[in-house]
Amino acid sequence: MNKSLSLSFSLIKKEFQVAYRDRTILIFTCIVFVLLTLSGLLGILQYQQDAQDRQESNKKFSSELRTFHADAHDVAHYGTYLFKPLSPLTVFDPGLNDYFGTSYRVEAHVQHEVDYSNAEGTDAQLRFGSLTLTLILQVLLPFLYLTMCCTMLTQEREQGTLKMLLTYGSSLSRLLWSKIIAYYIFAILWLLPVFMGMLVLLCLFDPGHLLLGRFGFMMLAYLVFYFSLTLIAALISLYSRSSRSAIQLAMGIWLLGAIVLPKIGTTWIDQRYPLSSRAEFNHQVRQGYLKGIHGDGDSRSRVEKYLEQLCSQYGVKKLAELPMNVDGLVLQHNEDYQQKVFDYYYANVEKIIDQQQQSLSAMGLLNPFTALKRLSMTLSGTDFFHHQLFFQQAKDYRNTFIRRLNNEVAKKTKQEELHKVSTEAPAALFPAFHYPFPKLAVLLWREGIPLFGLLIWPCVLALVLGFRLKFFKTRL
Repeated sequence: MNKSLSLSFSLIKKEFQVAYRDRTILIFTCIVFVLLTLSGLLGILQYQQDAQDRQESNKKFSSELRTFHADAHDVAHYGTYLFKPLSPLTVFDPGLNDYFGTSYRVEAHVQHEVDYSNAEGTDAQLRFGSLTLTLILQVLLPFLYLTMCCTMLTQEREQGTLKMLLTYGSSLSRLLWSKIIAYYIFAILWLLPVFMGMLVLLCLFDPGHLLLGRFGFMMLAYLVFYFSLTLIAALISLYSRSSRSAIQLAMGIWLLGAIVLPKIGTTWIDQRYPLSSRAEFNHQVRQGYLKGIHGDGDSRSRVEKYLEQLCSQYGVKKLAELPMNVDGLVLQHNEDYQQKVFDYYYANVEKIIDQQQQSLSAMGLLNPFTALKRLSMTLSGTDFFHHQLFFQQAKDYRNTFIRRLNNEVAKKTKQEELHKVSTEAPAALFPAFHYPFPKLAVLLWREGIPLFGLLIWPCVLALVLGFRLKFFKTRL
């Protein structure tokens, strides 16, 4: 047992000695650290700029709302903006934030969607994306890593040292697993600076301490992914007869997993579950409000019916005899119906998007690249689930905000009182917007399929590798 361990450690040590003398690995390491450092610094600068902009904007809008003593309905039209809270993990994986937007417009009579993305008007970013840590760790580094590892046995065979190592008492299985461990240590050393840097950010910026559990699972996901890449490279090396063919096969597998399969999958999902355009959706909502849904009648008949119900409820014959301002009640009645119409049409949109997201998650079983991307965005809080959660909470805030202002209009019956907002309880009229982060268990449950896929891949690859080793012995 001690002899076997000593031999394994000697083989691992040999790989490190070869790597130390090999300029190729040194060049790869330098390229990786330059790219990681550059993307990390760009991410931190963008995070600090976004955080500062949102803090200043929130302060400005909050101050304006509390000092804008005009007609309550004018305040509702003036509105405000809500911003999706940033977390330090967005430095690591900005996900969909740059494309879906992170701000929500609060305004009377109009139900907005989350908008104002960083990619708007930036054609290069829409086509190629931005240089982020996840782009490097999920796409560029796997390419370098696979092309580096895939020759772990072919080089030994071409140099004539493979049979010599086996003659000295090392089994093929021990030799290959020693190389797998050695190369996997290289991957960990490449990932370690990123993990340490992100840990520092989580400790320095709020609410980083609340996201340590997410970050722990994110580290585990990347470690498992790179272990799968190491096993894939080992299989490539076993199947290939030369280093050249091994590199070509590794490049083909990387291209298939990182580029081709995700593109084919998203195109197929988009065709299977097509979404209407935003312009078409807005037109449906507008027509639904004007003409009514479920036989409710048009907007004019709905208001007339509502006013008749009010008079009957309070036992009066004229609207002027009502003990409140009718304008405020009508405004809120129209808002409630507009919310009903919006929710009715948006339910179908949400259903289609859920089907798309479920299909994307299922793709994680077939492709570890997709599984890692799904988990990384989810744990960073930049996936569609977090986007949708922010939209729902912002929409609820908007509806409550408008309702309070309309109630202010309804409570004031004297003409001179209609031109100011009550300042007795401004905190009640304009409360702060709070966006709680969902619990880790909820996220892991939602992305259970990609998580299972990411964990099952190294198990399957290890079984295939063990079977292949037995077959490979017959060729020596």
